[in-house]
Amino acid sequence: MSPQKGEKVSRQLGRGISLNSRAVDARDSLRVCLLAWSDLVAAERNCAAPDRSVDAMAAFLHGHARWLCAHAAAGDVVAEITEAAAAAKRVAYPSRTRKFRVGSCVEPQCGGSLVAVIQPHEQLLPSELRCDIAPEHTWPAHRWRELDRRVSRQNASGGERWLTVVEVSKLWGLSTSNVYRLASVNSWRRRANGRRVYYYEADVLQSVG
Repeated sequence: MSPQKGEKVSRQLGRGISLNSRAVDARDSLRVCLLAWSDLVAAERNCAAPDRSVDAMAAFLHGHARWLCAHAAAGDVVAEITEAAAAAKRVAYPSRTRKFRVGSCVEPQCGGSLVAVIQPHEQLLPSELRCDIAPEHTWPAHRWRELDRRVSRQNASGGERWLTVVEVSKLWGLSTSNVYRLASVNSWRRRANGRRVYYYEADVLQSVG
């Protein structure tokens, strides 16, 4: 029976031998990409096509790199091969670094979020807390007591808090379009940092809390 659309397929070769489907897919994508551009070079330069192995096609394209750089499709060549190679690298060398949001940045006038970064060699504690929009707002482990005191003071004094569109959407189950509509209709106070927009939490709560 054919698998349903979107169904995860486990690939096996013989009894008891299983393959990493992501690795197989990444290699297939890379091979298809190299094959397409190798055939183009062979056809347009009227030369023999390489063997269909990944190594042979990569060497063939490397040998014709100068010609490809002058070709009208040079940008597409670079983009497609780069994307396919990056996908293969992610499978071969997966990053085990984990990140998760722990709260709003405590620095004045900063609308960013503090993100805990857990490195592969660390089992329990993150190595640091860093702001997702201001890299200089970083809190290594030895400053966490200071950070805790600042958060406590801000909470006690009713410190301002700003929320992103995504945070408002997730917290209240709204579509992003509805968030923008409510913000406009109710004149939520807003601030921008680059392309990211933040809304004043008190205004949000007054409308949808």
